[in-house]
Amino acid sequence: MKVVIMAGGFGTRLRPLTVNIPKPMVPLANKPMMVHIIKLLKRHNLKDIIVILYHQPQLIKDYFKDGKEFGVKIEYVTSEEDLGTAGAVGLARDKLKETFLVISGDVLTDFNLSEVISFHKDNKSLATITLTRVENPLQYGIVITDTKGRIKRFLEKPSWGEVFSDTINTGIYVLEPDIFEFVPEGKEFDFSKNLFPQILSKKLPLFGFISDGYWRDIGNIREYKRAHMDILRGRVDIEIEGRRVGKIGSDVWVGENSHIKDIKDFHGAVVIGKNVNVGVAEITNSFIGDNVKIEDGTLIENSIIWDSTSIERNCKIINSVICRRVKIRESAILEGDNTVSDDCEIGKGAKLRPTISIWPNKIVEDGAVVTSSLVWGKVWTRSLFGSYGILGVNNVEVTPEFAAKLGCAYGTFLGKGAVVYTGRDAHESSRMIKRALIAGLMATGVDVMDLRASPVPLVRFAIKSLNGSGGLHVKRSPFDPNFINIKFFDRSGYDISPGQEKSIERLFFREEFNRASVEDVGHLDIPPRVVESYREFYLDNLDVKSIKNSSLKFVIDYSYGTPVLFFPAIIGDFGLEIVSLNAYMDGKRSVRSLSEFKEALNKVSSVVKSLDAHFGVLLDAGGEKIFGIDATGEILSNTRLVAIFLKLLKGEKEEFSVTLPVNASFELEQYIKSLNIGIRWSSTLSRNIIREASKTDIAVDLMGGFIFSNFLPFFDGMYSVGKFIELLSKFEGELSELKKETPKRDPSHIEIPCPWELKGRVMRNLSEKTSDLSELIEGVKFREEDGFVFVLPDSDRAVIHIYSSFIKEEKERKRMKEIKERIESWIKK
Repeated sequence: MKVVIMAGGFGTRLRPLTVNIPKPMVPLANKPMMVHIIKLLKRHNLKDIIVILYHQPQLIKDYFKDGKEFGVKIEYVTSEEDLGTAGAVGLARDKLKETFLVISGDVLTDFNLSEVISFHKDNKSLATITLTRVENPLQYGIVITDTKGRIKRFLEKPSWGEVFSDTINTGIYVLEPDIFEFVPEGKEFDFSKNLFPQILSKKLPLFGFISDGYWRDIGNIREYKRAHMDILRGRVDIEIEGRRVGKIGSDVWVGENSHIKDIKDFHGAVVIGKNVNVGVAEITNSFIGDNVKIEDGTLIENSIIWDSTSIERNCKIINSVICRRVKIRESAILEGDNTVSDDCEIGKGAKLRPTISIWPNKIVEDGAVVTSSLVWGKVWTRSLFGSYGILGVNNVEVTPEFAAKLGCAYGTFLGKGAVVYTGRDAHESSRMIKRALIAGLMATGVDVMDLRASPVPLVRFAIKSLNGSGGLHVKRSPFDPNFINIKFFDRSGYDISPGQEKSIERLFFREEFNRASVEDVGHLDIPPRVVESYREFYLDNLDVKSIKNSSLKFVIDYSYGTPVLFFPAIIGDFGLEIVSLNAYMDGKRSVRSLSEFKEALNKVSSVVKSLDAHFGVLLDAGGEKIFGIDATGEILSNTRLVAIFLKLLKGEKEEFSVTLPVNASFELEQYIKSLNIGIRWSSTLSRNIIREASKTDIAVDLMGGFIFSNFLPFFDGMYSVGKFIELLSKFEGELSELKKETPKRDPSHIEIPCPWELKGRVMRNLSEKTSDLSELIEGVKFREEDGFVFVLPDSDRAVIHIYSSFIKEEKERKRMKEIKERIESWIKK
């Protein structure tokens, strides 16, 4: 059987290790990664190999040649462009006339490939995906199979809300040549994104084999170090070269022609390459490459040292990676998680603070204390972006320096000459962070149109209507005033996609910024007539005549937010009696705690009753959400407010549809169906609801957010107020009477603490308990005739959400308790 090794990767996330070599050539246990893959193939008698090359192909060819030295036969196919995984393999289609195996040249695994091949043949599969189980499945493609291994569903790189299992695609495939019927020639085509979905849609045999062996995708430096530690602990079955030296309490391998003065201070497992000279040094759990010199008094812990590096006396190296031909002078200290690339020199007595990376050919002077990277910034331990954009502690995690760098990353992503619209809330800290972001944008040649203090919908409107390239908004988090929230928008005003977020993150972490020349620095302007344009568009999309002919009286709480700058003037055109509360901008009071929020709602309720108003609305400070109070003073639940809205809409439009999040209550779902309104389901994430909104007439998030596709395809609380007034002005009856037939309760909701590494396992266990996978939009939902329980892992915190909604509250509580206890028992195990 022939094997295709994918060896074209750039290894971008492994930089600076991969600046001078392609990823398959990065040393793993003192040998290029691809050597271990070839040895695994040879172990299973797979010796006829085709290597697909793209990035720096000659380095791989020069090392492996025709494969004879490794006991295999190697042919090479070089791609001239990025064709994706399947497209690249397609270049070798003339050489692949029988069943073949595809494997990456840059993973660490000891899978039993013979078992995978036998499984494939036994099931007469067109394609078999080798699967494994991991603690954090976010970076991989999740796969769900039936009991016989037939694939029922898979999802490429999900969010936590989309995690249905911890079983993932390892990128090792057994394939029949018939798959090339689906793979176009000369075009980008991917196995996971393109080929497998087509096979699944055509109901052709697509199977998954769960392997119990070791597998690790070495996608970044952290995973690279973990792979080495796993080798030292014996967790993976690979060959370590050198003779094993006996020492009580440790395992030491020593290569040919290497000399060690004394191994008494070696601890854990230590691998020494060829031609190495080690003085009286203390070395713990580390790999030392070929031709390395280590002098007396040096301490090395949990580190990987590549070939031809020199480390002088009394140095200290902790949890670091040192690349080729590096000179570390006497008494230098690498405090932890440092990366030093090829041909660098770390001066005598110099210190690298934790997480600092030094790129190739750099010199750190004697005695220098390096607190930030010479070329590369420090690496965070988590992603920049979460479910709500970027969220961090104000002036601690999100600082002006951070924001300027983030602005550079976003500006580089958009490109020179792009036009970005910016806005903020009323607080001074938001102004500070926004100005730093603007500085970063301008430094990359991006022009900025600053809307200053403005609500989020106005920024989105400006981008969409004035042909902006993108935009951003800065505000204090509505959940915690100590946190700052930065949201980015694309050229249509939508939240940027996860893929765009990843691109910005990569630029941020790698600091690959396009610095503009002095003459090309971006411009900063305040765009004219944006509010006027919004006002005209707003009124054009409402039946103002019907509103003016009504005699409605209502109360509105502006929450001290930015809409107060212009929205009172817009609704002033309605000619109605409007009572405004908190109608001035105050950045320090615009963020409310839960108790303050409830107190504000009660205040609106009290005013509505005392003034005999028809209804009241609390508009959030960002202008996106509304919360309703009827004439009796009842604070309407989100479920009831949505139901009333839809009933009013039904009065003027016979046929329409609504986008609902999957955690909408059972009673709301039944009520909407009774009105013959079409339902389109969405995940609970705001950006996904926004993306789905254009496919229906209205979309809701059940947290006060409404989207009307005839207006703008994103949440706009100001338009929601106007639309509610319009619908109420046409309604012949009392709102308090209308609400009686609507569902009242939101679903019950609790959170269960769950470690990140157990989330995938919990969701897999849950998905295995249900035979109905039709609603795997997000989380797992257990339906019954009179309700459901819905389980959703949180994207940003180590918790799992449980929603329960049944007609009878007693059963609702009972089912919630049952699923809670089941999940807690899995976590304890």
